[in-house]
Amino acid sequence: MALRVLRVGAGLLMVACGALMYAASWQRWAGACAWGEADSALCTVRQDHRYDFLPPAAPWEPVGDAAELAGWSLLVLALAFVLLPWALTGRRPGVFAAMALVGAVLATAVVGAATLRSGLAGSVVEATAHDLASFVWAFVPPALLIRFAIDSRGWTLAAAALLVLGTPLVAMFSYAVGPYDAQPWYEGISGLLTATAGLCLLGAAAFGGRPQRSGSIVTSSVPTAAR
Repeated sequence: MALRVLRVGAGLLMVACGALMYAASWQRWAGACAWGEADSALCTVRQDHRYDFLPPAAPWEPVGDAAELAGWSLLVLALAFVLLPWALTGRRPGVFAAMALVGAVLATAVVGAATLRSGLAGSVVEATAHDLASFVWAFVPPALLIRFAIDSRGWTLAAAALLVLGTPLVAMFSYAVGPYDAQPWYEGISGLLTATAGLCLLGAAAFGGRPQRSGSIVTSSVPTAAR
């Protein structure tokens, strides 16, 4: 029961995170680029990196509430990360994974807060220890998620794989690369991947099951044989 509750909580947070990121992407691209369009004059202008908000970097020009929504999305993601080791694998993380998890949570929260503050201020607000936080935020989560994926099966393996695909590092070298600067709606793609991962965790809570292993947070009662 405890594992199901954790998976439901993590799944709902991931769905909310993905929805917020898609909404942020909509703020940037709607009205400039139809889905799948990249060649119109206004769309070409909007692809410029000065409109990027993950995270904002000078020179930056805000578009609507994109940065605020993206900041909230990252803060929700940081909260979800706290639950992910148990939700994905059904057991507590090892020492090194736990240390990486702390770093991922803190870096994601720091970058998310700076992104939110930038949106509210209308100008770039750099994160505390900007370079370190940005590096950890970009590189640690995908490595950590791949580690969790190794111990996942079925619904949770699908969730871990989708979360890896939704990370900034993967996006940076694939679907975020556009014909000019940024690929239209790439943040929305990341949001959809994250939200779908959340649905997979909800599926794991509803239909999944895992055998008991050492370190599991779920215990089962096995009748002992009568002497």
